[in-house]
Amino acid sequence: MAVIAMAGCSSDPLSGSGHDPLNGHLVDQGTRDAERTNYPPETLREQTFVLSNAISYESKRDGTSDDIHTAMKLGAKIVRSTGTKGLIAVPVNSAQGTTTIADVMVYDTARHSLLNNTVYRFGYTPPAGQTLQLDAITAVFQTRADED
Repeated sequence: MAVIAMAGCSSDPLSGSGHDPLNGHLVDQGTRDAERTNYPPETLREQTFVLSNAISYESKRDGTSDDIHTAMKLGAKIVRSTGTKGLIAVPVNSAQGTTTIADVMVYDTARHSLLNNTVYRFGYTPPAGQTLQLDAITAVFQTRADED
């Protein structure tokens, strides 16, 4: 009897409607013509999610004088503008050209200097506020002085 009752049901409520949920079809349930409401995927806002778990780097290297100068300048600017405290990871470069690779260095806001001369590489640019695990160090990624 359970099989007969299930025969007319579907586990996917959109499967019988002919709409592909991955093709940007949104339904406004407050209107009678909800089935005709169709938003192209490119009009949907992209959202960035900050993970609660610290993420790890892919590789590391010694910083060049340019890397050190860039990280020192940005770290000092973030501290002056926001009053951020603790260890922060600041980008040496990120999302330049067709790459999304991000190189970061750790800035100590209490000492107003870099924690070390190591550049940590990530395969993508983390969102601001993301906690990064850099060897035995945990730092919060900051990209600009106007972000928390």
